[in-house]
Amino acid sequence: MDLFPEDEEPCVKAGHPLITPTYGFKQHVFVGGKSSNDDNTIGTGIVSAGMGCSLICPISVLGTNTTSTEYQYSLGLGPQLPLPFNVHRIDHDLSLAPNGRWSKFDYHINKDGLVKKFLKDFRRFTILKRLDKKVYFEAFDMVLANLMAVHYSSSQLLLARSNGKYKGSNPLGIDNRTITFVTDYLADRGLIDLHIGKQNDTDKNSSWCIPLQPLVALLDRYDARIRLHGKTQFAVVRDDDKNAIPMYTNRTKANRLTKLGQPVREHYETWLIHTATIDGNYLLPWLKRLFNKNMALGGQFYGHYQQIPSADRKRILIDGQPTVELDYKSVHIALLYALEGLPVNTDPYVIDGHADKRKTFKSIILRLVNSENLTSFKANITRSGNVPVQQAFKTYTNKRQQYEYLRALGLKATEPSKPLSIKKGFINYIPSGATGDELLTLVMDKHHLIAHYFGTKNIGLKLQRLDSDLMANALDKLKGIPCLPVHDSIRCKVSDMERVSNAMIDSFRELHGQEIIVTNDLFDKKG
Repeated sequence: MDLFPEDEEPCVKAGHPLITPTYGFKQHVFVGGKSSNDDNTIGTGIVSAGMGCSLICPISVLGTNTTSTEYQYSLGLGPQLPLPFNVHRIDHDLSLAPNGRWSKFDYHINKDGLVKKFLKDFRRFTILKRLDKKVYFEAFDMVLANLMAVHYSSSQLLLARSNGKYKGSNPLGIDNRTITFVTDYLADRGLIDLHIGKQNDTDKNSSWCIPLQPLVALLDRYDARIRLHGKTQFAVVRDDDKNAIPMYTNRTKANRLTKLGQPVREHYETWLIHTATIDGNYLLPWLKRLFNKNMALGGQFYGHYQQIPSADRKRILIDGQPTVELDYKSVHIALLYALEGLPVNTDPYVIDGHADKRKTFKSIILRLVNSENLTSFKANITRSGNVPVQQAFKTYTNKRQQYEYLRALGLKATEPSKPLSIKKGFINYIPSGATGDELLTLVMDKHHLIAHYFGTKNIGLKLQRLDSDLMANALDKLKGIPCLPVHDSIRCKVSDMERVSNAMIDSFRELHGQEIIVTNDLFDKKG
């Protein structure tokens, strides 16, 4: 398929790492084996090697008797291909997206000309009586950017095909119907592999798609890059359900929120001329600052790359150079002492006479600084020391690991149920038979100078706000230096390590008047 054949051949671009995504199931893609008009039957599961494979025989569309042509017209699309070979039905947890991601509605690409060409091609195939060029331009722009994002991360783009708009941050107001038209067009043009799931309120059987090689090659031909839309909110306040609330109508509050997002905007602008990769795949360094309920709570910096396990983050390269992660030592305890005008002079996790139980007390203290109820926290410690509960946690953890492994391969797996005994929380490294009263008393005695903060309302979110201000201050000192914040740590080039470390230490001193230790994963062990 030749899209835009009138275009000239592109020039060779330098500095682009080779992208070889696996999509989590490179050799384990399940497709339907026979046609069926039954909503409850799709046929036998066949393992097909490679990516973007098509069904081996015609399929029914959406579990109806609808023909392919009728289906296209039902979408408002004219006849395109005689059969949408890149469209598959998902049924009974078949061919789920093991690493699915929802669209980021503020993503777009830096090539308006390419988006216009897609829109022109789309209009040739549609019989929509009215086509809002602006709306569809924004939709194509957003969808293409998100397809690039899932390509970089070897993941899959989840889709909501029901009517309505996405409830999260959607500054452009793009509705699901428009996205459905765009993705159906891309599938019929052989540019994406589209899997249609059942309508549901969970991610279990959601529709999803991945870009196929012709689209990847076309985007690379135009040197397309992901950017953030001009309407992006870099600081967002979320409600109790963690959904973004609308921008404040009060000008004072709106300006304050915009100011709180300024470090994130500057971080974004820095990364426009730098690249981060892991194992040859691009990472998107974009961040948002997320507050909870109001601007006094939370405020930490979140980005998709933060989901990479710490051990794997060591393989991240910035501009092709090795990196190091710098971390504030015991930052929340240090912040509580700083509120009292005091430094932390000893290891906060070592209690006199119990040096062998450092892991135990560290596990307790890390949970304690986020606990608002000491009575229930004590009960959680006692429950975590119960031998049957410990065994239940171990068994569940093993089952969960196996489940995640199978899903990563794209294989069908049943998600294990969390035992009732650990649903209310489990604290690791609690000695068998230990009680909350005895262990928490030791902690309170050790930290009696700050004990009045423990168990107070919103203590965890208040501490997050303090450590996010630390990070904002440090990023302000690091303008022009490409780095990747991970809550209370920063990953940067090894060559920038000293500058980043000094910025972090200076920020704590400026904001709290105390010294703090910054460790790194090259030479130091995190404490």
